[in-house]
Amino acid sequence: MSETKHDTLRFGIVTDIHYNPESKTGNQTQAGLERCIEHWTREGAEFVIQLGDLISREGPEAESDLIAVRDMLARFPGKVYHVAGNHCLAVPPERYKTIMGLDSLYYTFSSHGIRFIVLNGMDVSAVNDPQTKADRHLLEYYRDNVKAPFYCGAIGARQLEWLVNELDLALKNEEPVIILSHLPLLEETTDEKHGLLWNHEELTAILFRYPNIRACLSGHYHSAAHARSDGIHFIVLPAFAGWPPGECCLTVKITGENINIGRQDAPPLFDIPLP
Repeated sequence: MSETKHDTLRFGIVTDIHYNPESKTGNQTQAGLERCIEHWTREGAEFVIQLGDLISREGPEAESDLIAVRDMLARFPGKVYHVAGNHCLAVPPERYKTIMGLDSLYYTFSSHGIRFIVLNGMDVSAVNDPQTKADRHLLEYYRDNVKAPFYCGAIGARQLEWLVNELDLALKNEEPVIILSHLPLLEETTDEKHGLLWNHEELTAILFRYPNIRACLSGHYHSAAHARSDGIHFIVLPAFAGWPPGECCLTVKITGENINIGRQDAPPLFDIPLP
């Protein structure tokens, strides 16, 4: 059974914070996130989604940076849901899960009758050991593919099987679905430099089978983008890093009629009608 539905769901969302205490903007990150938290609280956000790339540095500093920015976001008086980005996994995946309090890098949660599905786009990647023979072949193929940026990744066979099961269940329960992924899932919403999920065509072929999927929310590209394909809205959100905090403190409002993505100090980023 799905949860009780209400007229409007509000939640905060932020992506690509790229915290680095030694950068020119490093000391501004905490102040900027405090502004975001104040904004989300005023807006009545029920939870916050962090879409990946919390940190920038690699090596021994990565773990301390991850803990620091995690604690900044934890000041929000509600649940914070984390999506792993490619930079996040400068911390080994198992250690990352422990620090972030996650049992898995892909999971689901629901609110107001909407099923949110968090994907791990770095499942098959240079930072993760392949889990199956198919995943190993997938990694070898994309590692040798010059058009596939090495810092991106793919969704492995076990995660795809899990995803289909979750989508089947949501369809059976008549739950609308929102997909959350750090990496963009559609070529029209990114560029060659930043790239997208390696096996995006395989994934979207699955998504297009489900009429209850409303939108896919992603980061990584650092700029805003939107495209609609087969009835699904693919939305990429601008990075927190490099932009004034008020423009990237985003609040999502979902009704039965539209998805509105508002900013603190600027006009709404998107106001998208739903079918």
